[in-house]
Amino acid sequence: MGRIAAIINRHHNNYYKDKLGFFGFFDFANDVEVARSLFDRASMELRTKGFSDGLRGPYSPTVNDECGLLVDGFETAPFVMMPYNPHYYTEIYEKIGLKPARDLFAYYLSSAGSPPERIERVVQRVKRTTGIQLRNINLKKLDQELAIIQKLYNVTLDRNWGFVPISLEELQFAANDLKAIVDPSLVLIAEKDGVPIGFSMVIPNINEHMWRAKQSKGLMRVLKFLWYLKTRAPKEARLAVMGVSPEYRNKGIAALFYYESLVRGKKKVIGGELSWVEESNEEMIRAIELMGGKKYKSYRIFEASTV
Repeated sequence: MGRIAAIINRHHNNYYKDKLGFFGFFDFANDVEVARSLFDRASMELRTKGFSDGLRGPYSPTVNDECGLLVDGFETAPFVMMPYNPHYYTEIYEKIGLKPARDLFAYYLSSAGSPPERIERVVQRVKRTTGIQLRNINLKKLDQELAIIQKLYNVTLDRNWGFVPISLEELQFAANDLKAIVDPSLVLIAEKDGVPIGFSMVIPNINEHMWRAKQSKGLMRVLKFLWYLKTRAPKEARLAVMGVSPEYRNKGIAALFYYESLVRGKKKVIGGELSWVEESNEEMIRAIELMGGKKYKSYRIFEASTV
């Protein structure tokens, strides 16, 4: 009938000095009373443990994992590490008292054709006036590269709503899952006079292999997925994260990352998703739209009181 996880995120609570609880992995039949009973139980569990400032979600389990409720764009399958849910969830969330807190957008960008001339000019100007260089991540020095990315992540994404710093251990754990599928030419680090000032990461959309393997059952499904992963490159990819140091924001660095990812990706994929982008991030949205990206999905974070 349904499930829900009541989540305690001590990293968040220590960082923000609050007593906010979280919920995630929230799935239910098309029945408002089923959803209400699940949510009320999660709320009660968190309240009895002292988390009285409210509930936020869905985070499954954190903002660095799958998060948000899909509220627009149901007609296409989700990209890697992005959530999906039936359309009736939105109405039921509202009926059980959850209120919209923040929207997150996903954009699609085709690799067909060339980047707009305006972007070409912006990119050339940025390179000329800033002296910033982009380089691939070096998988042979992965530990050192992860230390650079962890530092950049924590200083470049701290303005994101709900941001929680990531530890090197957490990043290393994620890297163990991703290093088998990432293309190092699409994980970029920007440097100014040899000093890292930004990064971006594009992930192959291995969900394509999951959909193919899903036609089989049991062990054969697993074996087919592993075979596809080994023998076929996905046709699409997802630009999953990008950050620019505060002193270099609004200088066209985002456009530089998007441009370079598109140019490199043209040789490998037919297009891809840029997600997620917070609704208030005007710089990123402007850069994506200049590149020709089209908003095609919206996700929503909800909140409710536990009092």
